[in-house]
Amino acid sequence: MIGAAVRIPRLLRGSLHDVRLGFALMRDRRVPLRAKLLAILIGLAVTGLVEFLELPVEGILSILLPILGGVGDVVVDGAEMIAGPLLLASVLLPFLAPRDLVAQIRAERSASPAGPKAPIIDV
Repeated sequence: MIGAAVRIPRLLRGSLHDVRLGFALMRDRRVPLRAKLLAILIGLAVTGLVEFLELPVEGILSILLPILGGVGDVVVDGAEMIAGPLLLASVLLPFLAPRDLVAQIRAERSASPAGPKAPIIDV
């Protein structure tokens, strides 16, 4: 139990919701394909579970609002099945990819001249 408590702060050193880093890792060729696929598969599984839990509510809405409920259901489910796994994979990928590679890509991204961190006030 103490070992797990020691590992948790090390795991949480980076931001838990650095989605931009996750997308950068998805695009980077140095990240192993296995880590990318695992992140996407976990995202698909979680999104599929959420879809399964939404079935009773979607059924009630499609009965109460037959046309609008059916069309809205298809549109929302389609968006969830595309965006959900990608967002979840981008959140999970920094934890699934090799740590040294994540640190290297994070350092490369922070050293890039993307602009100032604070707003420029010109008087």
